[in-house]
Amino acid sequence: MRRALKYGIAVTVVIAAWVALKQFVLHLEPRPPAQIADVAVFNLAAIVGLVLGIKSRRAANGGSLTFVDGWKTGISIAVTYAISISLYFLFLLALVGSTLMQQKGETSYVKALVGAPIGFALFGTAFSAVISLLLKKKPAMGINE
Repeated sequence: MRRALKYGIAVTVVIAAWVALKQFVLHLEPRPPAQIADVAVFNLAAIVGLVLGIKSRRAANGGSLTFVDGWKTGISIAVTYAISISLYFLFLLALVGSTLMQQKGETSYVKALVGAPIGFALFGTAFSAVISLLLKKKPAMGINE
């Protein structure tokens, strides 16, 4: 659980910093270049957080990692950042109001606040599966085995 919080919160901080920078400093319009930057930052932050978290799990297991252990670790990290990012967006909605959602073309609060965590969790689960396949490592065999 501690690993999920550590890496899930780290992903959230990166995404929250990007959203704040984009909205309040750079004032980027919701056009394709800004939307592409969003996708790149969101996915890169998630992938880096998942890789680091799953590698941490492998190191804690003495260098070995099964696919299932890596996948479970990745899912727990993904659910953590999905929930915390949604809470951040909820905070922004309360702070800034609906103007932020209107800029994005979103009109339904329920769709925005329920769809985001589901999307983040699903993509995180898929990323976790791929990363776990790449990072899985069997335990070293001893001389007597």
